[in-house]
Amino acid sequence: GGFCVPISYGTNCLLHDMLHDPNCQNRLNSPELNGFATSSPHMSRYCFQAWCYVDRDRCKRDSSQEVLASDYFFSSNDASHTSLFYSYTTCNSSNQDWLDYQDAKARLDNDVLGGISLYVTIPASYQTPYYYKTNNTGGTEMGDEYYNDSVPFEGLYMDFMQDLMRISDGDIKNITYTHTSKSSIKRHPSSTFTAAVQDIKNGIVDMSASAFWITNQRLKMTAFTVPLMYDKIVLVIPKPRTDRSIKYQAQKVSAPFTGWLWFVATAIIAISAILSVWFSDRENLAKRRYGKSVRVLRQRNRERKKVYARLALDAFLEKGLFFCSAGVEQDHGASLPHKFLMFGFGFFILISVSAYVANLAAFLTRSGTKSFVGSIEEAIDQNIEICAHPALREELEHKWPRARFVWSDNELNGLVDDYDNKDCEVLAVGRLDDVLDTPLMLDFCERSLVFTESILLETALAFPIKPELAPGMSYWINQGERYEGVRKSY
Repeated sequence: GGFCVPISYGTNCLLHDMLHDPNCQNRLNSPELNGFATSSPHMSRYCFQAWCYVDRDRCKRDSSQEVLASDYFFSSNDASHTSLFYSYTTCNSSNQDWLDYQDAKARLDNDVLGGISLYVTIPASYQTPYYYKTNNTGGTEMGDEYYNDSVPFEGLYMDFMQDLMRISDGDIKNITYTHTSKSSIKRHPSSTFTAAVQDIKNGIVDMSASAFWITNQRLKMTAFTVPLMYDKIVLVIPKPRTDRSIKYQAQKVSAPFTGWLWFVATAIIAISAILSVWFSDRENLAKRRYGKSVRVLRQRNRERKKVYARLALDAFLEKGLFFCSAGVEQDHGASLPHKFLMFGFGFFILISVSAYVANLAAFLTRSGTKSFVGSIEEAIDQNIEICAHPALREELEHKWPRARFVWSDNELNGLVDDYDNKDCEVLAVGRLDDVLDTPLMLDFCERSLVFTESILLETALAFPIKPELAPGMSYWINQGERYEGVRKSY
């Protein structure tokens, strides 16, 4: 801590900071810290809080008092070997004044990162207008200028980093951008982003300024800042084509009812037909229609069955005609049971026709599409191959072990090449991250590829950075977005 203390320091509940901390004894706090003063206008509140050193293991086990590790006395970076632990609540005090003082001092001193100069790599694949270089022809296609550090990087990521440097007020002193090393690109040929992470792991750069998927592979290599946004990996499929076939147009007529409802309607028609024959005067009916007597035919069993079958078929066709014409024939000479039957059948026709007509217009005007794969589940069921980004291999194979993924050798452009080569029928693409790639989106448009709502994976996007710098950079990202009006433009 920069000052000497007696051997009894911290052994009991006292105002140890008031007795030994130079900031409290000499009242050297700056006026900006007056907000944390108590009785004296230049003395911070923590000076008036009692504390003592405690046995961490006993407090964890036998007490509900809050315990903190000492910043002044420790024997190792390993928390399990820290020599001393202290507690305010054991002495009926609060550690909040001390924490507030530290936060306020850090904001005033801007010592979160200690006035660092950052050396930042950019992945070897431009995403205009987010990061790019202007080449000799004035375009933004990547060429030899990528490896020329005298040609500056431009884009929204650079603007965002500049805003962070501005609000840090010297805590981020300078930012120098550079290319990813060729050795790392050679080591990770399928992903220029993973190659950039390799440079951070190797210690030749401090961080990378682009939105990276946080994957298990990359987390093993380095740390990440607080997430900038969250991406959804979705299925991309050929745009479904409209079905204009005669077969589809004809199917619209039966579409208002399901197959089961059509079966029920047919069964009711058949039952009504059989009952109408049963309730009618079969002798007169047979004579009138076929010129044969049922009584005479009783002795000839085969002909009698034929007559009954023809009567039933005739009644079925008649009731079917009634159903299709939405009405029933009124036979004044029919028996009372037959009239009751026709009344019920007529009511059934009323309900059925009303429901059918109400839905028919909607189906007739509906434009159909040919069958297509619209979800990852359908792709798996149909054993369809899916082109996917190799950086997400571990995550996608873990979540969808039955899916047939095809892993590209050349990042996003490789996905399109694999699709053109018929290596796959659909693609798995980041909805948010990849729409930043304008050339890729143009490739999708040329091939009539569209995004679906089928989500394969959700993952965070963040800046990869050296582990020791991650908390400080995350602080300024959070500070900028919440309090300083810095907004991500990507």
